[in-house]
Amino acid sequence: MRFLRRLTRRFRSAWQRRLPSSFRRGKLHSQLVTFCVYVTVFLNILYGVYLGRFSFRRKKFVFSKGVTIYSLCLATCFALFYIWNIYNEISTGQINLRNTIGIYCYMNVCVCLFNYVTQWVKTLEIIRFQNSVPLFKLLDSVDISAIIVWRAFVYSLLKIVFCPLIAYITLILYQRRSHPENQWTSLATVKTMLPLIVSNQINNCFFGGLVIANLVIAALNRKLHGIVKEANMLQSPVQMNLHKPYYRMRRFCELADLLDELAEKYGVTASRSKKYLHFTDWSMVMSMLMNLLGITTGCYNQYLAIADHYINEEPFDLFQAIVLLVFLAVPFLEIVMVARISNQTLMETRRTGELLQRFELQHADARFKQVVNAFWLQVATIDYKLMPLGLLELNTSLVNKVFSSVTGSLLILIQSDLTLRFSLK
Repeated sequence: MRFLRRLTRRFRSAWQRRLPSSFRRGKLHSQLVTFCVYVTVFLNILYGVYLGRFSFRRKKFVFSKGVTIYSLCLATCFALFYIWNIYNEISTGQINLRNTIGIYCYMNVCVCLFNYVTQWVKTLEIIRFQNSVPLFKLLDSVDISAIIVWRAFVYSLLKIVFCPLIAYITLILYQRRSHPENQWTSLATVKTMLPLIVSNQINNCFFGGLVIANLVIAALNRKLHGIVKEANMLQSPVQMNLHKPYYRMRRFCELADLLDELAEKYGVTASRSKKYLHFTDWSMVMSMLMNLLGITTGCYNQYLAIADHYINEEPFDLFQAIVLLVFLAVPFLEIVMVARISNQTLMETRRTGELLQRFELQHADARFKQVVNAFWLQVATIDYKLMPLGLLELNTSLVNKVFSSVTGSLLILIQSDLTLRFSLK
């Protein structure tokens, strides 16, 4: 027993020494982000989309030949398995356009293969970017309340964990209904879910980066709001008569130093989060396009089932229709969540500019005026917008555009189908 205790203490102390200091002594949000970064890097390596690793000895991300060999083997097996299945179903006539889940799975296979190629090409650039981001130093320097941190953590879990879990449960119900002879752990369930999970991994990384950027910029804005109130108060007639010019000059210099720090942190957060979109833009556009096609195809198949029931008097499976609607709602929910967090980050960056415009600089110190103007110029120069490939801006209007596209496509397809049905009669 004593031997086991000593062994446990040695293992615990050795593991703690290998963890970065930000995880041992950092704040709550820094510890959570460190944990999420470890999990994300592990999943990227596990799925084969990342060819690097973190070197504890050198304390930075490095390119790994072993991980590269593993990723190449994994991607080759993945491609051969699904391409053979698609070819087999096409050659034997088993593929069915009315099978919404099967079609959606194969579309995500295309996204996965595309992600492998694009991420491998950008590996060295991604590693340099990761090593250049002072993430934990920045997080330890800002104060974020525990409630806001846990809300953001739960929101991230909803996107990254619960959405795939809902799709997995729905798929189990669908498989039990369609093939009751198979187990819920059958190859068909795993074969369908794997492309959905792997294709969303890159988007989940960008989503997590936006959550962190939103937290940091919101914390900077709260501190900036306090500086605005104090600076404007020092220029009020009562305060100008109460304090001597030397005290006001010294206090304005201290506020200028604080603004310099905020401007530096804002520049790092806004520019790096915007640059991170460059590594995920192709994946996001492809995923969005496939989700759009999948939702449209699924809704149209639902219409065909209803039309066959009422026009051709064919049987209608209500349970299966509900299950398919839930399965189609998951990708739409993911689009909504990405649009929401992008819009929140965009609003926080705009609020930074609005707060800087509230400064009254008529009786302020000269250095303080220069710092405020430099900060405002930095905010205006960055021009924070998230537009993957310059095609579509990520904000709340994205949901309306997706909904309008699906609705417009469905109206055209339904009108053509009804015209064909009634013309044959």
